[in-house]
Amino acid sequence: MKISRRTALGVAGGTAAALAAPNLVRAQSSTRDRIVFISDVHIGDNSPTVWYQKSFHEPYLVSVLDYIVANANRIAELIILGDFVDFWTYPPERKPPSFAEIAGANPAIFAAGGKLHEVLVALDGRVSYVAGNHDMSITQADLDTLAAGSRRITLRTGDVYLPAAAQGRLACAHGHKWTMFNAPDARTRIAPLPVGHFATRSFCHMLQKTLAPGQTVADLAGQGIPNGVDFGGLLKSVNPSLIDTAINYASKSMDLPLDATIVLPSGDTTTLAEAKQLYKGLWASWTNSAGGGERGDVEAGKAALADIQNGTYLAWFAQRLGLQTGADLVVFGHTHIPVTGLSKAFIDYVNTGFDCPSRLDIGKRHPTFVEVDLPTMRAQVKQVTAQGGSHVVENFDGVNLDTVGGKGPSLDFSTYVAIDNRNGKSDLVRSDLGDPDGYYVVPPPQRIPRGTLAKFWVQDAPGAKGSGGNVSYTRADGMRLALRYGCPTGVSSNIASGAPFKSKVGDDSYGPENEIAARGHPFFVTFDAS
Repeated sequence: MKISRRTALGVAGGTAAALAAPNLVRAQSSTRDRIVFISDVHIGDNSPTVWYQKSFHEPYLVSVLDYIVANANRIAELIILGDFVDFWTYPPERKPPSFAEIAGANPAIFAAGGKLHEVLVALDGRVSYVAGNHDMSITQADLDTLAAGSRRITLRTGDVYLPAAAQGRLACAHGHKWTMFNAPDARTRIAPLPVGHFATRSFCHMLQKTLAPGQTVADLAGQGIPNGVDFGGLLKSVNPSLIDTAINYASKSMDLPLDATIVLPSGDTTTLAEAKQLYKGLWASWTNSAGGGERGDVEAGKAALADIQNGTYLAWFAQRLGLQTGADLVVFGHTHIPVTGLSKAFIDYVNTGFDCPSRLDIGKRHPTFVEVDLPTMRAQVKQVTAQGGSHVVENFDGVNLDTVGGKGPSLDFSTYVAIDNRNGKSDLVRSDLGDPDGYYVVPPPQRIPRGTLAKFWVQDAPGAKGSGGNVSYTRADGMRLALRYGCPTGVSSNIASGAPFKSKVGDDSYGPENEIAARGHPFFVTFDAS
């Protein structure tokens, strides 16, 4: 996969582009051993409908930024991983504020001498900004207004950011580009706004009508569903059209008429009725991007569920991204649910969580961020808690996802294959690829250079067959490796042959050489190509 430092490559634009190979951007190298990620702060102009309320949330954010300043000598980079500011959470009849207006409403964070200024100085400008969905219109010019002399926050474009300090072992993104309702949509006249924008604006319409004088959304329990409205309710509808269902649900549950004017961040206007037409091909767009047919529907369903089911299925896309980029660790935000790791997986995945839970939610959830130790590539989710009149940064543990499989918590019959050519005699060139049982989420590469380890993934399709396949590689001396692998359902044994191997199932350890972990799933096998 070709990688550019600043230019987006591969599949460009569109709601479903992220189902294909991602666009990547790399940074310059560093010698420090930590990277810190913060996202989903949702700072706005402190209107009652905005999740972040300065009077309550600012001390929590200040504690995170103070932590970064105090540990600046260890931090290679601070990565603001999207939705740091919010251009969405406003009633539909008003134009959302500009970045300058949001910054002006929160001087302790954004003003000269404020906390971001302190961070920029302490890190000597080693701060990157990766846009999310609520702040997708942010520009480098906006960020340059926060510069501390020659030090500035750098806006990273492309689908995925690969910080060079991690030497290719870490990939990060906000995460919304893999979710159906919030991925940028390049097909419409109001691009790149997705349909999720209208769910949020509808939610703010309801809030504006129901909040008592002096009350804000931060005074309500259960706040911070990423869409602003619980799209899980739409699953109860029998309407055959996904977009009709979603928009009708938002209109009815939030009491926003379909013909009510919605003022967009650009100043343009639209309505929910028009949104129905603008997004009516959404499902087909995602399905076709994934190759159509049953596979397209399965992957489109995962993209929809990545928004609806607490972000669980976003882990599936995180694992795919890790294998596509060669990263050992993927960091996302977006879901507002902190994730401390994956089990039964080929890569690791963490999520930064949410930095503005409401007053009533504090205690059940806390503002969180992520710190990655670069030598070990271990990620630690940290939380800020209020203790004895002050705010304390401490480790947060305990939200591990069980699987990245697509059929349920215990029904991932994937086959995860590694081919170890690190001690090989030459590059390996793929000479044959059989039709798999299931489908290749990430296929075997065309070439495996000498000195490298290649990984790929066969996902089981709906049904009772499981997964498996075969691939052949040829060395420069003509020697051919004909590899077979599989994780069938039922009583059949898992499959591995064609080269020396080690295997395991689930979270077990790898067994002795050439001993098949015959029972259990998912199945992991590493072939030795030396």
